[in-house]
Amino acid sequence: MSESLFSMTEEVKELYEMLTDDECDPEIVLDTLEGKFGEIEVKATAYAAVYNRLDMEMQRADEIAKRYAGIKKSRENAIASLKNRLLFAMDNINIDTLPAGDMTIKIKKNGGQQPLVIDGDVPDSLTKVTIEPDKTKIREYLKDNPDCEFAHLEERGRHIEIK
Repeated sequence: MSESLFSMTEEVKELYEMLTDDECDPEIVLDTLEGKFGEIEVKATAYAAVYNRLDMEMQRADEIAKRYAGIKKSRENAIASLKNRLLFAMDNINIDTLPAGDMTIKIKKNGGQQPLVIDGDVPDSLTKVTIEPDKTKIREYLKDNPDCEFAHLEERGRHIEIK
């Protein structure tokens, strides 16, 4: 059974610790370590190949999703146009229900809250104010005040790059 990349890296760490121990024979450890690095390289190559395949599939899926999003938007516009024309025609002949083969077309009132239009200045008692931290200004402030008590910058994360 093939050894996992995780267990291989754990063994490499142990071998490194043995190598840095003055009481251990360095030749034995170096031979074993060299073999492990070869195994890790083979595993890493396989991981990179799988990564590249998944990345290509993900990019292709993204292209397909964009194409279908365009088709969806086109269909939404066509449906809205058909509904608007039907509404206009039914309003003009003053009917709310129209038989259409084995279907029925009806004009219905929209649900939800009644639309609101603001025509002038609204009193302060009917407004709300949202205060949120300005992260750009805080980052600038931290350049000159690194010992700030209300915020700090963390180390950037790390990631794997496969090319």
